[in-house]
Amino acid sequence: MRSLYAQRLGFTKKGVTTIKNENNEIIYFITGRWGRVHDALSVYAVSGDLLAEIKQSSLGVFPKFDLYSNGKKVGSLRRYYGVSSEMLFVKGLNWFLLGNLNNFRYKIFSGRDLVMRTGDTYKNGQLCIKFDFYSQSDEPLCLCVAAILDHWATGGKKVKQKKHNLGWQTRPSFD
Repeated sequence: MRSLYAQRLGFTKKGVTTIKNENNEIIYFITGRWGRVHDALSVYAVSGDLLAEIKQSSLGVFPKFDLYSNGKKVGSLRRYYGVSSEMLFVKGLNWFLLGNLNNFRYKIFSGRDLVMRTGDTYKNGQLCIKFDFYSQSDEPLCLCVAAILDHWATGGKKVKQKKHNLGWQTRPSFD
């Protein structure tokens, strides 16, 4: 089992999200955007190789997302009316998700085998999401699914950046 971490505040809401290991070394980068058909979120290795993507393939109250690994479609994810938001299915991969959108605690199963679990923790004084993976090959796709869950949990709200007063003018004065 390997544990990876991401900053909780604004997970996948900023330009680039870094996923780090226990030694604070960057393992993956997540970048992309949501909201329109064909928008995508991509997971890259530190080397710059594209490992996985999740693309929005439909709009509406229950949009559909397709998962890609190494450029090939491997599954799809969508919320279904009448099914609890705490239970989701990933077709193609035969993954079953159980969890809670409010506290971002999730478990992903493949049959009876646990693939990933998430939970909040503090690391270096910051609130982080802890991802426990049982197979390193599943990590990029699981991170794509986690990004969708975070998007649904926060309602797509963007993180507000702090504005800093630097104490000097940004435009020159020509008096």
